[in-house]
Amino acid sequence: MKHLTITVLSLFFIFSSCGCRQGDDVVNALLASHDDKPPVLRSWEMVTQTSARLSFNEPVVIKPTDFTIDGKAVSDGTVSNGTVTLTLTDAIPLGQSARLEGRVEDLARNSVHFSIILWAKNPNPATVLINEFTTKGTEANPDRVELVVTGRGNLAGLTLYAGTPSLYSDRFIFADRWVERGTYLVVRFQEGTDGGEHTSEKLSGLSSNNGSLSVAVSPEWESAIIDAVVWGNVVTTTYEGFGSQALLTQVSQLYDGEQWNSQKSKDSVDSTDSTATRSFCRDRLSDTNSSADWYICDTRQASFGSLNSEKRYVP
Repeated sequence: MKHLTITVLSLFFIFSSCGCRQGDDVVNALLASHDDKPPVLRSWEMVTQTSARLSFNEPVVIKPTDFTIDGKAVSDGTVSNGTVTLTLTDAIPLGQSARLEGRVEDLARNSVHFSIILWAKNPNPATVLINEFTTKGTEANPDRVELVVTGRGNLAGLTLYAGTPSLYSDRFIFADRWVERGTYLVVRFQEGTDGGEHTSEKLSGLSSNNGSLSVAVSPEWESAIIDAVVWGNVVTTTYEGFGSQALLTQVSQLYDGEQWNSQKSKDSVDSTDSTATRSFCRDRLSDTNSSADWYICDTRQASFGSLNSEKRYVP
């Protein structure tokens, strides 16, 4: 920077003394060409069980010794322009995470230190659908969500969100477990006397009248969403009928990701007649990403952990 300053000042005096009209343009161009901004980490993911990929906004230079995973050195590191690939000494256990810390420089020697969470790569993820849920729970019948396995595989890292991966109020991350097609998985999202196979992180309950659920392949913030549902009542008028900015944003994300087919509140699954025992039920695994996939079962017909009741509520 000292050398650049001397050069710029010298050119400034030369152009000033000769009366050149281009002097200011040259000085400004030289100053603008100096890069003093550190690289920006844009995304990260595990690509295999022992390999991580980091993407930066510009070409970077690395030293493998500048990276640790849970305090242990990585075994190798390579770089191609703005993409860094790290080889870990040990695989992260399925369904678990590890903290990666590191440092990179850009070509102008601006550096950045970062600390991020990496989740284990699941090579054989199960496929699931949201199959049944309630949002107006009581102590005896708390808010619950049922998933049904549609394709055999491992549940490790599969994440159920009250919301979306980047905007959620609660979630549940599945551990390492192999499941077969037809298995039912029930997650309780609220405190209550009725136990559940799994419980969410906060047990804060689902939004009663207007909300969304989504399932992602892993807890990583850019992980692909594989299923979602949006519900709402017909009387809410604020935020385009969704009731909150958060839900409006979630629905937009699900629509953009082709997991919900409408951005209009009128196309949500109608929550008006749902109760703690009248659950939202998927209609025979129909998956059109729309409210047409859903109905509300009759009173006391919620059937978490088994086939959905075919008795529909009639007002």
